Amino acid sequence: MQGQTEHAAQLTHSSTESDGRSLLLEKVKFKWLLAGIGCWIDMSRFHSDSSYASRFMEMAETSDSVALRECAASLQSENVKH
Repeated sequence: MQGQTEHAAQLTHSSTESDGRSLLLEKVKFKWLLAGIGCWIDMSRFHSDSSYASRFMEMAETSDSVALRECAASLQSENVKH
C-alpha cells in the first residue's frame, strides 16, 4: 500500500514539475515573440504590475502574429488555472 502512495506522490510531483517547465517555456516564448515585433518586456514587472501585464497581453491578443496571439491565450488560460 505504501508503494502505491509513494508512486502517486511521485506522479503528482512529476506532473507539477512538468507544468512548471511548460509555463516557463510559454513565458520565454511570449517574451521573444514580443521582441520579434519590437516590444521589449520586463518579465519581473509583468508578474508584479497587473496594468503593465494587461497592456502587453492586449497588445499580443490584437497582434497580426498568430503565434503571439496563441501564446497569449495559453498564458491567459494558465492564469485562470492558478
